[in-house]
Amino acid sequence: MQSNLIIGTMGHIDHGKTSLIAALNGFWGDSTESEKERGITLDLSFSNLQNGDKNIAFIDVPGHEKLVKNMIAGAFGIDCALLIVAANEGIMPQTLEHLRIAYLLGISNFVVALSKCDLVDSDRIMQRKSEVTALFAQFAGLNFKILPVSIYDKQSIATLKNVLFELPKKQRVDLGFFRYYIDRAFSIKGSGCVVSGTLMDGDLEISNKVWCAQLDKMLNIKNLQSHGENTECARNGSRVAINLSGISHNDLKRGDLLTKKGFLRGFDKVEVAMTHFGEIAHNSQLQLYIGALRCTCRVLFLDAHKRYATLKTKIPLFSIFDEKFILRDDNQTLGGGSVLSPIADPMKKSQKLEFLKLLDHNDLQGAFEILLKAHKKGFGLISAMQRFRIPQSRALEIASKIPQCFVCERELVAYPKATREIVKGIIADILAKNKNALLSPALLAQKQNFIAESFAKDVLEEMLRDKVLKKVDSFYVAPQNNAKLDSRENIENFLYNAVYNTLHEQGYEPIAPYNLYDTLDIDRKSGDAIFKRLTGEKKILRLSHKLFICADVLAELLALMRGIIKEEGYLDLNNFKKHLNLSRKYLITYLDYLDNFTDICNENGKRTFK
Repeated sequence: MQSNLIIGTMGHIDHGKTSLIAALNGFWGDSTESEKERGITLDLSFSNLQNGDKNIAFIDVPGHEKLVKNMIAGAFGIDCALLIVAANEGIMPQTLEHLRIAYLLGISNFVVALSKCDLVDSDRIMQRKSEVTALFAQFAGLNFKILPVSIYDKQSIATLKNVLFELPKKQRVDLGFFRYYIDRAFSIKGSGCVVSGTLMDGDLEISNKVWCAQLDKMLNIKNLQSHGENTECARNGSRVAINLSGISHNDLKRGDLLTKKGFLRGFDKVEVAMTHFGEIAHNSQLQLYIGALRCTCRVLFLDAHKRYATLKTKIPLFSIFDEKFILRDDNQTLGGGSVLSPIADPMKKSQKLEFLKLLDHNDLQGAFEILLKAHKKGFGLISAMQRFRIPQSRALEIASKIPQCFVCERELVAYPKATREIVKGIIADILAKNKNALLSPALLAQKQNFIAESFAKDVLEEMLRDKVLKKVDSFYVAPQNNAKLDSRENIENFLYNAVYNTLHEQGYEPIAPYNLYDTLDIDRKSGDAIFKRLTGEKKILRLSHKLFICADVLAELLALMRGIIKEEGYLDLNNFKKHLNLSRKYLITYLDYLDNFTDICNENGKRTFK
């Protein structure tokens, strides 16, 4: 399998980034007429370099200070950086700017190419090496190697190639789904819409459906190309071009996120940990860069040290835990950091601050405990990948270690002790209204969608042990019920009579089965069995998807309808409503049923006898 490494080339304008790439692989990145005329890179350009089964994808980012937004779009997703510093000029403003951005994005491996070494002597090269070493000393945890190069010295270019091929691939966590920020969208004649970007997480197969988060739209893949080759599957961490169907390139823009539907939710605020390079005032309005997306945000600090903050945006962010971001004003990079909480949770400020500190120190169990306090009705572990960048299996393992936390493995929900008391309160309310209620896990889950059946069963079993309830067959009932619910046969007879009598009392306006089940406190499985039995016995008839009526009531209704035709000469919606002031859904269903009889003629909505 081919090994792919993504290297971002960075540095100040005119320090020779584009010409150095051309010396390495023969690709001249300034491809547009305006770029060639002005001699600078205006946007991202992409090329690659191969050596056996190793492939390097270069992202050549623009060095001009006015084009930093384009540079940042390319910097997300790269593994290592090739920082170019011209030996004749040394460290310049955009050298520092690009290094700061790379540092904030978590890039730790650098090769510093001292370009244009043919223009200076050996003393100047040594001076530049010292300056670069001093610059990197300002940033903790960065690895770097300095190489003097000249595009006219083939040996220096060969040495640089060898060093680049030895750089390590950035370790990425496979989340089980893919994320892909679009950094370019364009059209190719005969193919249609094509987008390019870096596959941030997961693998992408040509058979996959992709979901555009910003458009909330599903798209199909016509073709995939990775590092210049057509492929059936693009690997995590690769540069990928996707040929999409069902959409125009004009509908997509840089920063749009393609992913698998159902894994990421969008929020207009995220909580973050920050590193500062400039002064940022509380409630400042700045430019936020995350992935290839750029948007305006407000920075609301949560602590005196300005380490933690809420970033408030006007558009939803589909971010993920530990995702890197940059903050800039119109002139410079002021800071950046990592997303700690990509999902908006209902917390007080003090609770949120404690939560963020725990996440910042990777104390996931402590963070789980805070979430359980905040979500009194439980919280879903299906979001673990977005919340914590961990698989659901790991989330289940962490939750299971928390005292008095009930974990539903099938439904992927964790419940605190407080939820247990809420469910007991719901059960008490049901029994207060209906002493003969037949309680079951399915009924409680039906009543309240936050209750998982396995959790409901655990609560019911606890109440059974405490003798608050008793169990008959699969149902839990009040000990003081007055319907002799003491055997399976009695329960079935009770359900049968309750459903039939209620339908009969409703006459011409029977409610839908599921609504009837809620009224009678019957779970849907049991209710459906009773309806099936009653229709089999022809005691009730099904006239439409949700309308069941008692047979004798229907016979009475048909007699009424025929009587109207006999007295008034016809039956339509208008005169029918005068006799029965029912809603249209009932009247139309009954009229349609009447059409089944051979002696009835329907002409333009008027029923008469043939």
